[in-house]
Amino acid sequence: MKASPSLLSKTELFLSFRQRLFTFGLLLVLFIISIFIQYLQYQKFTEFDEYISDVYVQKQYKKKNYWVLKLQSTEGFSFYTSSRDNLKNLEGEHLRVRLFIKELDFLSYLKGFYLPSQILSSLQDKQRRYTLMQDMQTLHSKETLSLYQALYFAGNIPMNVRHQLSALGINHLLAISGFHLGVLSFILFFIFKTIYKPIQERLFPYRNAHRDIAVLVFALLFSYLYFLDFVPSLLRAFAMSIFAYALYDRGVKLLSFSSLFLVVGFLIALWPKLLFALGFWFSVAGVFYIFLFLHHMKDLKPWQSFILIHFWVYLAMLPIVHYFFGSFSLVQLLSPLLSMGFILFYPISLFLHLLGLGYILDPALEYLLGLDLFVLDVLIPLWLFLLIVLISLLAILHRFFFYLLLFFNLGICGYFLYGVT
Repeated sequence: MKASPSLLSKTELFLSFRQRLFTFGLLLVLFIISIFIQYLQYQKFTEFDEYISDVYVQKQYKKKNYWVLKLQSTEGFSFYTSSRDNLKNLEGEHLRVRLFIKELDFLSYLKGFYLPSQILSSLQDKQRRYTLMQDMQTLHSKETLSLYQALYFAGNIPMNVRHQLSALGINHLLAISGFHLGVLSFILFFIFKTIYKPIQERLFPYRNAHRDIAVLVFALLFSYLYFLDFVPSLLRAFAMSIFAYALYDRGVKLLSFSSLFLVVGFLIALWPKLLFALGFWFSVAGVFYIFLFLHHMKDLKPWQSFILIHFWVYLAMLPIVHYFFGSFSLVQLLSPLLSMGFILFYPISLFLHLLGLGYILDPALEYLLGLDLFVLDVLIPLWLFLLIVLISLLAILHRFFFYLLLFFNLGICGYFLYGVT
């Protein structure tokens, strides 16, 4: 019987420079093929001045005196359009639209673009998840409703609520991503292990229980992903989880930078548009800094790592986030504590909603959303952002740069605090 990888010493992903070079070559070939496929789709899309496409509405919001719509095409591209018509709420609906092709280069096609359009017809009812989102309206106020819709169904959050979440430093907790997938995986694995392990030990002890449970967990997560119509952020996290488990199951050292870079390279080679997805790079940075902490803080006890890693990731991501977004408030210092509390809040709130008691936690959320916060708008310059990135990469090689990075981030945090006090 083959021994479980967990019982063996983990091997490094790459054992020689030749293996690294060969893998890089394969990823480069895959990336070129993916780019070529995207270019063929781009040529077909821009062949004529007009293009008819079936889409569904991902996002709809008012801007001045017109509506802005984010549409996802069945052909695989997403784009923005606008309308001055008096539209009803179209989020989740499938439409047939006529697109008026203006000057659109290939790079803009990959990054995401805006085109004027005309709605031709409605194709079918709203997706099931949008119907469930509407059913939640009787349980919550408008503000808390949008939080739960985003949390469970990848719904959209109004701009005023989004600004408050940014001021609190918890925007990342509401955008469905790998963090949520990890919590769901842990819950499902715990439940299935409790049920399946005794049965497996009695009836078929020759089977690998962890592998069987993992297959079941991934199957349920894929069903959830399908239900949400393959939300990009969750799709990326799911693909990364599958890839990571495949490495773990084969006895490869998972918590290594080689594994992380391979997963990131594979995802970009498969979906080149990720190069321009800011949310993807934030996710990569978050995982990178977790790996960096675990790489240099191996001797900490588990409970110490659990607490300190939340504060470390907050400090490490602070300059990364503030190169792109400026909102900072004093309450953001509680972000690590709120992130730790979210690990309990998420399954509890889900359980309460299944019982029809989801409103019980609303007062705490309404209190957070109602806080009158002084928000400082501050961005770090490009040279400092690049310096932080460089030190972060050097920290892989030596602990000195790890502490230097911590020193820089504490200094930046102190500078922000000086601005709000």
